[in-house]
Amino acid sequence: MLIYTLTLGQPSIAQSPIGGRVELTGTDISGTLILKQRNNGLVRIQGYIQGNPATLTPGLHGLHIHAAGVCEPNAQPAFSTTGGHFDPGPFGSELPVEANHPYHLGDLPNLVVDEQGQATYNVLTSRVTLSESPVTLFDENGSAIIIHLLPDQQKAGGTAAEAGGGRLACGIVTHDSGQEQSNDQI
Repeated sequence: MLIYTLTLGQPSIAQSPIGGRVELTGTDISGTLILKQRNNGLVRIQGYIQGNPATLTPGLHGLHIHAAGVCEPNAQPAFSTTGGHFDPGPFGSELPVEANHPYHLGDLPNLVVDEQGQATYNVLTSRVTLSESPVTLFDENGSAIIIHLLPDQQKAGGTAAEAGGGRLACGIVTHDSGQEQSNDQI
């Protein structure tokens, strides 16, 4: 004899987005990035960065997620404690000169800085998650976002300078309670 059980539950309610926050700091540079993971798994990264135009020069600057959530401005070189570009997994490599650059999971579009040293950033990515997964930014050693001195040339191989060069500012990716609402619709 087979017995079937039918369970009726509450209608599903869309879950709130999972959030993260990055407070970027560097010499004469500050900014905030808000990260939101939507139900479809995509992560929006948006925010505002400002700096002295002598330091955060007008034009393009590499902006990457790095492998460790440790920002030490006095390290030599500055912020090197963040490790390389975020790229977990059996085929990943944090080295920017490896053949998988610009395909590291932490490789993001360049930051565009105006003549006053200001920039807004608004990117949608499927390369990382904020939820538990093999590519979460909240793994055991955390993650950080770095603003680089130079633009990322977005090409395979190359030199460290072609992948953004020196590090100007750093911020650790932290959990966000969702108090700040993003104005995007995904």
